[in-house]
Amino acid sequence: PRRHLYRFLVTAWPAPTTATLGRETLAVYDYGPPRNDSRGDVLLLHGMADVARSLEPLASTLADRYRVAAFDARGHGRSSHPGAYSVLHFVADLAGIIDALDLDRPILIGHSLGGHTVANYAGLYPDRIRAAVLLEGLGPPALPVPEAAPQQLEYTRSMIDLLRSSPRHRPQPDIPAAAARLTAIHTRLHPERALLLAEEGTIPDTDGGRVWRHDERTWHWIASVDPVRLEQRWAAITAPVLAVSGAEAWDTWWARPGGPVAGRVKMTSDQFAARLALFADVEHVELPEAGHMVHFDQPRRVNELVDDFLGRRLETDAP
Repeated sequence: PRRHLYRFLVTAWPAPTTATLGRETLAVYDYGPPRNDSRGDVLLLHGMADVARSLEPLASTLADRYRVAAFDARGHGRSSHPGAYSVLHFVADLAGIIDALDLDRPILIGHSLGGHTVANYAGLYPDRIRAAVLLEGLGPPALPVPEAAPQQLEYTRSMIDLLRSSPRHRPQPDIPAAAARLTAIHTRLHPERALLLAEEGTIPDTDGGRVWRHDERTWHWIASVDPVRLEQRWAAITAPVLAVSGAEAWDTWWARPGGPVAGRVKMTSDQFAARLALFADVEHVELPEAGHMVHFDQPRRVNELVDDFLGRRLETDAP
């Protein structure tokens, strides 16, 4: 049954169209009108170093009742790679896509960077969305406590080093090797799904192998995170919010050595609760046996949680 499910999803993927936003073009995947009565518009935002089709199982779960669309963020997938990657760049792109697709107070669902983008947009434009789902979208982790001036200066210097860096993707011999790389990092990712995402997430290299599609500099968005303004925007969100976190996210993702969040520390339960308390209307679910990539580790459970949340919270809020 699982093998059949993943093969079905391949045929369900819509061909990408293009939305032009200023000088940038973004690849959009529009699932079209739902087969039954529409409960509203849903827009999916993937995370860093990922692609829109990563969220295909969730799109397929919702597409029979909602108009569902997704897009490759700037610097990712089939979208343009401008080299400029700040929080506000991603928020501006989200606003542009909503306008380009003529979405009416959409439900915004984002993973990681996508969730961060959703939360910023929802706080800046609270009357323009119906609901928000943040899948591992309450990061990055905290700065060291206390936040003394020397620590802040050192952290800022580390962000400058990040912006100066010129990372290069590790070439992959072929698509199966790229898929093996994905499953080595994300050990619960279904092998067939990994193969599909490896094909979508890589392009031919000059030597005949494959190289990842996303711009290596997309990590630069981390340097633009402003914790104070982010907390202000969380507090300004009026729509209902579902926050889903992975119980193993710190150990399997954020704490990896050599990552772009040097100087960060694991949030305590009290610090995480303080973040949640900033939202006016939030439900939180922590998934066991799931890391940062909750939609890889527990796809069926994520689909169920989102479906249940939207059904309960929006069933009396017809668009």
